[in-house]
Amino acid sequence: MIQKILSKQNEKIKDLVKLSKSSEKESRQQFIVEGYHLLEMALASNSVVSVFSLKELDIPSNISQYIVSKEIMEKISSNKSPQGVVAICLMNKEKSIVSNKVLYLDDVSDPGNMGTILRTALAFGYNDIIVSKNSCSVYNEKVVQSSQGAIFKLNIVKGDVSTLKNLEGYEILATEIKGSVSLKDVKHKDKFVLVLGNEAHGVSKEILDIAYQRIRIDIKDIESLNVAIAGAICMYSL
Repeated sequence: MIQKILSKQNEKIKDLVKLSKSSEKESRQQFIVEGYHLLEMALASNSVVSVFSLKELDIPSNISQYIVSKEIMEKISSNKSPQGVVAICLMNKEKSIVSNKVLYLDDVSDPGNMGTILRTALAFGYNDIIVSKNSCSVYNEKVVQSSQGAIFKLNIVKGDVSTLKNLEGYEILATEIKGSVSLKDVKHKDKFVLVLGNEAHGVSKEILDIAYQRIRIDIKDIESLNVAIAGAICMYSL
């Protein structure tokens, strides 16, 4: 179904704008994506509810499509230079953790870091991601954008320390600047959980205390690495 919307006061536009709020996302279990690449990824995962665009698009007929003006697109877009398409998508359903390589994000707070980590995790085969409750939302617009659509292909589960304790047969590898084992010397089981910590405080003491190994990346002349960079190095190495 294709309709034209000419007014910023249209109820569909007001409804879309509300989705910029985290509380609205959670209550409706929906979120916003922008751009043709992300729309393509969302369509492939059957997550798209409706599409708002400057021109008619070739998308399945069961998806509501709204043609809007440039002024309306500027209103509903969070980008300074809108790409001309915004979509409302359904949040992923959480699934059981079944893969051998699991990533746990312990209070990662920066959306850019979160999105980059998710993109890297998909690239290196970490398909099950546990995100702590105090991490930034994976459905934040900046996270979705910087993930480059990886969010649609990952199993992302909300969890805490108890979630880790309940994973049977997995070794927990926690990153720590002064960790006791150099990354190049780490030996682990086939099934493991890699834990990345908060940008300012690192991995929590609760998790460090139950970790099988505390691992470090050997660096020099600088105190630490950005968590997304450190995560990429660890995921690739392990």
